[in-house]
Amino acid sequence: MSKDRELMIDERHGRLTAAVVRKAGVSDLFVDPIDTVGLWGSIYVGRVAKIDRFLDAAIIELGNGLNGLLPAKHAQTVPKTAAARKQPISDVLRPGQSILVQIKSEAKRGSRHEQAKLPRLTRKILLMGQYVHHTPLSSTVLMSRKIGRPDIIQMVTQMKTGDIGCLVQATADLATPEEIMAEAVMLDKRWQAIKQATETGGEQPRLLLQGPNAIERAFIDYSSAAFDHIYVGDKDILKKVQDWCADHQPDLAASKRLRLFKPEKLGQRLFDIYDVEGAIADLGEAQVTLPSGGGIIIDYTLAMVVIDVNQGSCPSVLDANIEAAREVVRQMRLRNLSGAILVDFINMSQRTERALLLETLEKAAAEDVAGPLVHGFTRIGIAEITRKRRTGMHIEKSIETENPAGLAFNKKA
Repeated sequence: MSKDRELMIDERHGRLTAAVVRKAGVSDLFVDPIDTVGLWGSIYVGRVAKIDRFLDAAIIELGNGLNGLLPAKHAQTVPKTAAARKQPISDVLRPGQSILVQIKSEAKRGSRHEQAKLPRLTRKILLMGQYVHHTPLSSTVLMSRKIGRPDIIQMVTQMKTGDIGCLVQATADLATPEEIMAEAVMLDKRWQAIKQATETGGEQPRLLLQGPNAIERAFIDYSSAAFDHIYVGDKDILKKVQDWCADHQPDLAASKRLRLFKPEKLGQRLFDIYDVEGAIADLGEAQVTLPSGGGIIIDYTLAMVVIDVNQGSCPSVLDANIEAAREVVRQMRLRNLSGAILVDFINMSQRTERALLLETLEKAAAEDVAGPLVHGFTRIGIAEITRKRRTGMHIEKSIETENPAGLAFNKKA
C-alpha cells in the first residue's frame, strides 16, 4: 500500500539532512551540522559537582568540560510514592556521587541563551527505537492510543507479564508483532551493554551512548515502514543507514525500498529532486507565499511565535484561511516551532466558517508527530497553538549568525 511519503538523506553544505517528502513537496526536516555533536538523548556517567538548594537541582559533570542541570523531579529513577517524588534534591544526591544520566533537552543552537543554558538531564533512561522506546528502569508497559490492531494489542498485553518496561509507539501500527518484539529485545541488550560499561569503566564522567543523529531521528519519529522509498545521496550515507538497519530493521538493508541515488545528468544531486535545498533556504525567510495568492508572515519574539495571515490576491477569505492553516502546520514542522504560537487569520464573521477553519487546523496538526495542541480562538479571533520543540532544525530570527540565510540549528528541548 502506498504511503505517499519518501525519505531523502544527503550531506550538503555541512549538514546531514533527512527530508520527508510528499507530493506537495518537503513535509519535514531533520538536520545536523556535520561538525557539531548532538547532545539530546546521549547517556553519560556523570558526577554530582554541586547541589543547588535554591534551584532544587544538581550540577552534574559529564566530562570534557561539559556540565548539565539535573532538576529534583528527574533526580530519581523510579520514585515509588508521592512523598518520594517530592523529596528535595539534597535528600536524593550528594556531591561527588557518580550517577547515570541522559540529556533530556538542550538550549536552542544560535539562540541568545545557548551559552548560558545548561543541558537538562534526567535519570529516567529512555532508549529509543522506531516502534518501541525501552524504559529499562521501569517495568511498566504503555501503548499509544492510536494503535487499534488486535494483534498488536494482544502482544502488548503479553509484554506486560514480563519485566521489560517500554512505550509502544503509534508507529508500531505499521509493523508486525515479531518486528516490535525483536526491537524491544535489541534495546534491552543495548541497555545491558550500557550497564556493563558503567560497572567496568570506573566513576570518571564520560559518554556511554551518543544520542540519535538526523537519520535515526527520522526513523524514530516516522519508522522506516512509513516510507515508500528511502533515497540516500552517496555510499557513505548508505553505510550509515545500513548500520542502523543492522540493529533495527535487518531486512530493510536488502530491500528495494532503500536506494542509492543515481543521477540522470552530470552534477545532479539527490536534493535537486523536489528542490529540498530551496525548501531549506526558504525557511530563513519570514514571509511564505501561498499558491492561491495569499501568504503568511512568521515573526519570532522572545515569548512566542506570531503568524499573520494575508489574503493577498486570493478571491475568497475562507479559501485563503484554509490554505494558510495547512501551511502554518507545515511550517511548524519544518521550522520546529515551539511554545506558544498565535495565528492571526483573516477575520470571518460566520461561525460555520470559523468552525471549518478550526477543524482544518486540528486535522493538519494531528499529522504532526510532535503533537501540537490547538486551543481554539481567543475573543479577538486569534488562534492559539502550543507545540513542544523536538529534535531537528529550528529556524529563528538570526542572532549574530554568520549564516546569511539566518539558519540556526538545535537539538531537542
